[in-house]
Amino acid sequence: MSEKSQPRSGKEKLALMQAEQARKSRQTKLLSVLAGFVVAVLVVVGVAWAVSSQNKKEQDQKAKAAAASNKFIDTVTSIPASSFAAVGAGTANGRPQPLANPKAETENGKPVMTYIGAEFCPYCGMERWAMVAALSRFGSFSGLQGAVSAADDQPANIPTMTFLHSKYTSKYLVFNSYETQDRNHNPLQTPPKAISKVMASVNPNGTIPWIDFGGKTYTNGATYDGSSMSNMSAEDVAAQLKKPSSPLAKGILGAANVMTAQLCELTDGKPGAVCKAKGVIEAAGASGQ
Repeated sequence: MSEKSQPRSGKEKLALMQAEQARKSRQTKLLSVLAGFVVAVLVVVGVAWAVSSQNKKEQDQKAKAAAASNKFIDTVTSIPASSFAAVGAGTANGRPQPLANPKAETENGKPVMTYIGAEFCPYCGMERWAMVAALSRFGSFSGLQGAVSAADDQPANIPTMTFLHSKYTSKYLVFNSYETQDRNHNPLQTPPKAISKVMASVNPNGTIPWIDFGGKTYTNGATYDGSSMSNMSAEDVAAQLKKPSSPLAKGILGAANVMTAQLCELTDGKPGAVCKAKGVIEAAGASGQ
């Protein structure tokens, strides 16, 4: 019988047992440490998630409360001509594009501007600021209400207004708006099939906001970057509009000037005081109109 196959002595067996017990003890301690680490990480993650959720909830509640006030709307509908002139094209980055098969859209002899969007949509929220500012140069709104885009979208909680219950009056043009869903994605208004067909022909992905200018040109998406408005109050945004040098004024009023130049194409340059304004002419040149 070889040396390796000989029976081990009692001392050897005891030593082996003690070594095995020590190994298991170290393993148990390691598992215990790892388990404690995992628990600690889960606790930290859970606390961070809870804090983040609470912060988002508080921001959402604050945004909804701020949207209940309509005081800011007067500022947007009465931008001084000097502010438009100071901004020109500003930082507007979306230019109207020609429709492939243009067909003049009119109602009662007036050109029609059509908007399709939704209340949950942050980019629609941005674009309404510029739209209201531009359209208020040709007519007047009634029934505009403060609103805020969805909290679970990015960028979140864009302060804005909704066209849902509004009415627009102008002797120069007609404005038709369709808010297709509310802030919680529930259905609201359905655009007519004719305009939906036009939209689908150039916008197969259904990007919103979508604007049709008299059946001749259109824009997809926001025409300036207003993402910095996320979680701001509408009053704070309106305050920036009173400062033409502010980033948001350059975006909103610049986009409004570009829209105004496009609308002036539809109204044959009327009203003259608006269509011949310095900021509008600059915006028209910048956009190639």
